Amino acid sequence: MRRYGLLLILVALTLFAFAGSSFAQPPAAPENDPLYMRVVATPYPPEAQILDGAGHRHSAYELYVTNWGKTPLKITKLDVNGKDDEKIVATLSASGKQLAAMFVPAAGGDGTKPNDPNLKPGETGVFFIFVDWLPGQDDPDTFDTAITIEQHGERSGSGTIHTAGLDVNQDDPIVIHSPLLGKNWLAANGPSNTSSHRRAMLPINGQPHIGQRYAIDWIQLGDDGKAFTGDEHDNKSYHAWDQEIHAVADGKIVEVKDGIPENVPNSGKLAVQMTYDTLPGNHIIQQFSEDHYAAYAHLRPGTIKVKVGDTVKSGDVLGHLGNTGNSSEPHLHFQVCDAPSFPASEGLPFAIDQYTYDDYKIDKSPKPALTVKSSHPMTKQEPMEDELDSF
Repeated sequence: MRRYGLLLILVALTLFAFAGSSFAQPPAAPENDPLYMRVVATPYPPEAQILDGAGHRHSAYELYVTNWGKTPLKITKLDVNGKDDEKIVATLSASGKQLAAMFVPAAGGDGTKPNDPNLKPGETGVFFIFVDWLPGQDDPDTFDTAITIEQHGERSGSGTIHTAGLDVNQDDPIVIHSPLLGKNWLAANGPSNTSSHRRAMLPINGQPHIGQRYAIDWIQLGDDGKAFTGDEHDNKSYHAWDQEIHAVADGKIVEVKDGIPENVPNSGKLAVQMTYDTLPGNHIIQQFSEDHYAAYAHLRPGTIKVKVGDTVKSGDVLGHLGNTGNSSEPHLHFQVCDAPSFPASEGLPFAIDQYTYDDYKIDKSPKPALTVKSSHPMTKQEPMEDELDSF
């Protein structure tokens, strides 16, 4: 009996020792230990492009980040090094408000405002990156991206994660003619890191695409700085409405859509339900090189002058500008992309051969007026967001 009692005591003490160790606080994770920093960070698209605009060179790409760990994380800094071989030729570093302005969480994120770069376990977010450098410098052939993270919770890790290098296509943007003629064309939603086009990511068959990455919505302004004269709910009141749309290069027509009725401008309503096919409204897609397509959207019904298979010359009239599809007022949505589709493609930069860039201001009172302060001839550049240009 005594031996049996002694055995029970020993077993109890042993169990107590193991129980005590299981409830002990685990040691903190080492700094920069990948075992604890459970994060997937992937740059996209597979190759970055180069854009010339506003006297600088630019490149845009995205970084998709997923928290695979069991604890929340906060991304506190993002660093980009653009390298020509091992030489750093372009840099970007963002933290605080600047970093928040670049980040959109995948779960209900609002791309029009800053978002704190915090991810709960299982959550994904996207950093929209726009790197600038001066012409005349060496162009980068890769972008190396690093994020600094802080995790909070049991057995969490913190430190810096370096992503795989992203190749940069060092070719200059393809040169085209303007699709429009006339003065006072506003490059609404043109290239920038915050325009609605820049952040229009659409998942198609499980793959992210931004066909509008470098797109422009062309709106024509009157002498009063407004897009219309008269009734704002009448398409005919808009200066851009029914303007001719011209082929930007020689090429072949590969897609045409007509017959979609026009929207009532600034009514908050669309004439047809938005689907994959109706999103660009009446439209034309033209192939002008092996992997470059010009896409013209929101055209006026019944004005399209080409059909699939037609060969066109630069400057040919393709149709007339309207207000169809996902459009609130008459304007030309124009993009260059790598496939014959508005959504299922990657947007590519382009350069307009010649145009005039206008420094301007718009006075709203006491009398509305558009004043051009100075004009500058431009060669082989793409208009940036909210530039005013004449062709």
